[in-house]
Amino acid sequence: MDADGVISLSLFLKRIGGTKVRVYFTSPAQLRDTICHSLLRRRDLGELYIFDMAGEHGALYAAAIYDSVIWIDHHQWDPGIQLPHVKLIIDSGAKSAASVVGKYFGINSPLIDIADQIDMNDVKDENAEKIRLIIGALRWKFFGRELNTKLEKIARQLMSEDFSLLTEYDSLVDEYSKWLAKLEERVKKDTKTFSVKNLKIAFFETTESVPVYIISNVLAERDSFDIIVVLIYKVRRGRTLTKMEFRTHTGIDVLKIAKFYGGGGHKLASGASVNDIVTIPEILNTVDLIY
Repeated sequence: MDADGVISLSLFLKRIGGTKVRVYFTSPAQLRDTICHSLLRRRDLGELYIFDMAGEHGALYAAAIYDSVIWIDHHQWDPGIQLPHVKLIIDSGAKSAASVVGKYFGINSPLIDIADQIDMNDVKDENAEKIRLIIGALRWKFFGRELNTKLEKIARQLMSEDFSLLTEYDSLVDEYSKWLAKLEERVKKDTKTFSVKNLKIAFFETTESVPVYIISNVLAERDSFDIIVVLIYKVRRGRTLTKMEFRTHTGIDVLKIAKFYGGGGHKLASGASVNDIVTIPEILNTVDLIY
């Protein structure tokens, strides 16, 4: 559901000439369920394409029900199994999934460089910043099927590489930017810092989805942190779930801690979701254990 995923879809749509397809945006924790949902009321189980998503055995087995699966990703994960009809194209050295998608389909596009900039949090291009803000604003404003529809729409708009089409989102981005300014003040005020084994660790806790790059960038103005932890607590059906995001300013391998909690990602940016409350003291103990 991020810019890399949206741009990967846009490149794929360009490859197939904008043909109408079923599109699902999801998260790693929900991937298996999303694949199963895509099977409902379908007589023809032809091709399934998965972009910018690390998998696990459940999701792989669910995907294998389709006649043909092309799975393109750039996260660090080992499938551990080989399944018929499932072709895995994983390049963990790529800056973005979009760059792997472009290479696989033989597509050259400025969108690939934009995806690289955004996914590496090294945005230098005006259009890259605009796309990052628009997708962040859509995720902030909309949910569920409506968000899915909005993200597919912008993926189709980006096919033309005519960035003037994006002016329709200006008012939404203005509204979102005001919220981001308030978030930055919260980060400055509410971030908690600790030291474990000479590692500087920063924690930011929230109950709403937040763009993690904003938190990382704000903290970088204060200091260089070895581990940045964003804890997002959500209540579903009376139970608190914890989504964890891990980042680093110093190159420490934060994938290690994500894997400890059953997550994944990259060495410099990773995450995990746990069906329980995960506290700061618990994570500090985990850091002490694995580093």
